[in-house]
Amino acid sequence: MKQVFILRGLPGSGKSYYAQSLADELVAGNESDYVVCATDDYFYNSEGVYQFDKFKLPEYHNLNLARFINALAEEIPLVIVDNTNIKKWEFIAYAQAATALGYQVKEVIVGEIKDKSLQHLYAKRCEHKVPLRMISKMAYMFEW
Repeated sequence: MKQVFILRGLPGSGKSYYAQSLADELVAGNESDYVVCATDDYFYNSEGVYQFDKFKLPEYHNLNLARFINALAEEIPLVIVDNTNIKKWEFIAYAQAATALGYQVKEVIVGEIKDKSLQHLYAKRCEHKVPLRMISKMAYMFEW
């Protein structure tokens, strides 16, 4: 069965950890049987340092969507979208492409969105140093 998981959640909520755990569970971590598509991947420079640039975000989202569609076209059994996906429109193209190509699609919300104490925790553990005020703003804007 071909599956797509679209992860949604605040920065620091554990989406990337969840994605890897899911791959380990469903395909035993066999790298040829899954792809994790994360826009964050494009913000790493050649030395492996994460450098966020808000002006590159639209371009990198498009590159991530293209990588996702390529994985579907290659019929990779498990494809995971690891983005915040705060608004529904942010992941609708992923869901529609997957459905059109015969994949079962599951939307997974990782972590608690509205819990203020957890937002503090997410800000502390977020690898990309997203500030608490931005995480709180994203929680407020989250579409169910």
